[in-house]
Order: sequence, then structure tokens, then C-alpha cells
Amino acid sequence: MTHAAPTANLPSMQAEQIAAYIRSRMPDASDVSVSNVARIPGGASRETWSFDARWRADGTPIEKQLILRRDPPASLLESNNDLEFELYSALAGSGIPVPPVHWLERDGTALERPFYVMERLPGATDARTLVNSPQFAAIRPQVARQKAEILARIHSFDIARVPSLDRPPSPAASAMHEIERWERTMREDSLEPQPVLELALSWLKRHLPPPPECLALVHADYRTGNFLYDAEHGITGVLDWEMAHAGDPLEDIGWVCIKSWRWAGDDRVGGLCTREEFFRLYEEAGGVKVDRDAVKFWEVLGNLKLAVIFITGTKSIVQGKTPDLLLALTAFVNPGIEAEIMELIR
Repeated sequence: MTHAAPTANLPSMQAEQIAAYIRSRMPDASDVSVSNVARIPGGASRETWSFDARWRADGTPIEKQLILRRDPPASLLESNNDLEFELYSALAGSGIPVPPVHWLERDGTALERPFYVMERLPGATDARTLVNSPQFAAIRPQVARQKAEILARIHSFDIARVPSLDRPPSPAASAMHEIERWERTMREDSLEPQPVLELALSWLKRHLPPPPECLALVHADYRTGNFLYDAEHGITGVLDWEMAHAGDPLEDIGWVCIKSWRWAGDDRVGGLCTREEFFRLYEEAGGVKVDRDAVKFWEVLGNLKLAVIFITGTKSIVQGKTPDLLLALTAFVNPGIEAEIMELIR
């Protein structure tokens, strides 16, 4: 896992910078202007900027509400603009709600670092508001069902349409492929011994689940908080695909279940429904049969993965690669994750 070079200043973005970029991409457009540029808080792997763009094409006025996702100076983990852009493009029209994408820039010349631009979908992402606010009480059962149905569609998607997707050599290698991925990252980025995570790795290697029948598209961060929702439609878009890969679909189920995403403060997965209800909704929507023992394996691995992601954030702070307070706070989260791991494997 690598990190971008340090920066002395907090990230910023100017409307004219973005407008100049749009002019370069659409030389036939006229009267290009950009307004309401704002950094969307949250998101620890990539900066997210919202803005409104206006221009004329063949004399016709066009207005777009857009999102710009830019690489940060440092992050919780290295992510892949190309892959996320490729996935959004491939998923268009699949029944999996994702924002339309427009432009991908790899070299970062226009706006200092690599980025891509996509359309802004309606809705909010705040998980705690969704699961706790009376405003959304009536729609929470619908969101729970949609969450399961969309996940089943993700797992049915043809991974051959995304050639750059990381994948294990065979379905039987799915579990070890992910263990090795996160063990490698832990050993590269840890600043101190990790006895609980070492214990988790040992347990995982001794409790490998049965392999899936075939490799599926795994979102790898499918949780309440990574989809947009509103009070009228429920889920309006699924976001944050930067960790997506091919693997065992039950990996996503285990991630859904981990304690860190139980935003309501009880045992409901994602703060929305019981795990048995989620399993039922997922299977009824065409998802694979849920093996409870396999889900436990992936739940343990999910907690290990989350702890390792936070270790990378701590390293970025300690090495002075970013002043981002969100990354600084991650150092205080891992003891709770380690306690959950111990509870799961005891």
C-alpha cells in the first residue's frame, strides 16, 4: 500500500479551475460556468466535491449537478480511480443504481491530483439519520429490502464486463486471496505489533469457508452509509466501489453484518433489520444461499480488514502525510474492533 506525497495545505478547489477543465473537455461548448463548489465531508479514501455546471451546446442551455472525486494527499487506503470509473460505466442500465460518469483524468494536471467527474444523484448518505430519525421511520423497511435486492443484483452481475477487476485464480482461492491481501497490508503499514490481528489471521486460516460456486462481483464496502437514500424513493444510488473485486459473494454479507455498521446501537444489521431477515430478503431476491458459518468467517475477516484500514490511516498521520482529523481519529477505533474479533472467535 502506497501513499501520495505530503502537502502543507488543506485541500481546496476553485470554481474557475473546474470551469477551465470542463472547457478543455468540451471545446465546442460556450458560456461554461461553475458555481456552488463545496467539499462533501466524510469519505476517507478520496475527496468528494459537489458543484453545479452550466454551459451552452449548439445554443441550448445545459445545467448539471456534478460530483468530482479526487485523490487525496493521503488516505486510509490506496484506491483505484480507473476501476471505480470502469465499474460505474459497466453498471449503467444494470438495475444497480449508480451515478452516470463523464470524465476520468489519470495524470492530475488539471486539478493537481487524479480525479473523475460523475453526476450527482438525489439523496443523502448519513447512516445515523436514516436509522434513527422519525423522518425515515416509514421507509426503513423498504430501504432494508432494497439493500438486500440490490446486493443480489450486484452478485449476479457479469464480472467479464469489468476486465480490470482483481480476482483470485479460482473460486476455491477466494478466501485465502482476501486473507493474504489484508495480511500483506497489515505487515506493510503496522507501526507496532498487532497480537489480536495475528490471532485473527491464524483463526481465519484454520476456518476457511466452502468456496463459492463461481466468482461474483463483490462491492467490498456495502454498508448503510455507502448508498444514497431519500424519504420518497428509498435507495437512489450505490457509491464507493473503490475496493470492489471478484470473489465470494458472502464476503459482502459478512461485511454488512459487522458491529461497526449497526448504527442504531442494537443488533440490527446496518441499523435496518435483523440479520436473519436480511438473509431471507437477499435469498428471495436471487442471492446465493447464505451459509451462516461462512458468514461468520467473513465477519471476522471484515473486522480484520477494517482494523487494517484504520492502521493505514494512523500511519499517514504519524508520517505527516496528511492533517486530516478523520484519519487521526481512526487510531482510537481499533480497540473496539479487536474486542469484537475476540468475541467472534472465542
